[in-house]
Amino acid sequence: MTILILEDEAPARARLQQLLARHRPSAAIVALPSVAQAIAWLVAYPPPELIIADIQLSDGLAFEIFRHTSPGCPVIFTAAHEQYVIDAMQRDGIAHLRKPLREDDVADALARCDRLDSQFAERVRRLAQRFRAPHRLVARRRSGFVVVSVAEVAYFAGDDDKRIDVVTHHARRFAIDHTLGDLEGELDVAFFRINPRYLVHATAVTGFRHAAKGKLLVELQPPPRGQVEVGKEQTSRFRAWLAG
Repeated sequence: MTILILEDEAPARARLQQLLARHRPSAAIVALPSVAQAIAWLVAYPPPELIIADIQLSDGLAFEIFRHTSPGCPVIFTAAHEQYVIDAMQRDGIAHLRKPLREDDVADALARCDRLDSQFAERVRRLAQRFRAPHRLVARRRSGFVVVSVAEVAYFAGDDDKRIDVVTHHARRFAIDHTLGDLEGELDVAFFRINPRYLVHATAVTGFRHAAKGKLLVELQPPPRGQVEVGKEQTSRFRAWLAG
């Protein structure tokens, strides 16, 4: 990870480097004092993962940098006054810190950056999962095999004999040679593993109601063979998944 510090005051620059050494010890730190040097560096090198910029540099406002370059990374702005807060937030700013910098404020801003990175990585993972997800499944029937489109699938159901069935929206049911764990890893986020035996598509859920011990009873269409429960530890994730 590379962090670019833009700060023209030596004591403030040293203070920030000291804080980053504690909170981001593995980061490569580049420190520059001026708008002109920052523009030259950003043109010559790959963009950093994070910029921490004092708004008022030795040769002008840091905003000038972003009129000439597009680093495309989060920016933490620092300033002794509040008059530039709105401008800062409009230029990829994820935080605006008052000087002199407090360690807690810097740590909070770095944590916010981590959360954004994590959310972005999760979105990329889900998008990649959608592209590599299978579009068809080969299932077994008495006379041989049948090809089932994933778009037809309402849910996958397991039983005590470790048989896995695919159930379509038109109530067709076929056995498949997959585990629910494999399917869970391959299919996109429209499917959710609501318990060890059921992997369901969101459109198959027609309702749910509270049950004993904090569980939920889920109503599926087509109707399943027996009750389908969501355990107490899964209820919040289940509700969030249904909400999209």
